[in-house]
Amino acid sequence: MKRVAAETTIRYRSIDELDSDLLTTLEGRDKRLYAIVSKATRYRNVLGNEIKHLRAGSAPEVVRAHLAQWELLRREIKRFAQDL
Repeated sequence: MKRVAAETTIRYRSIDELDSDLLTTLEGRDKRLYAIVSKATRYRNVLGNEIKHLRAGSAPEVVRAHLAQWELLRREIKRFAQDL
């Protein structure tokens, strides 16, 4: 049987010049992803609080009213996700 070398050589292509278009695109995506994560985290905290209220015995109508106030946040998350 032949022995196969366990080590593989990885060759990276060196970048001579900074591609400003690529950098601009990546920075834009980074900002949009950060916005999505930030909004989603905020909405998740709201949901968690409302779940606690339901478990503590709050009326479902009150919880639904609180969640309805955050509908704008959900729309922003969807809009950001579509822009990616």
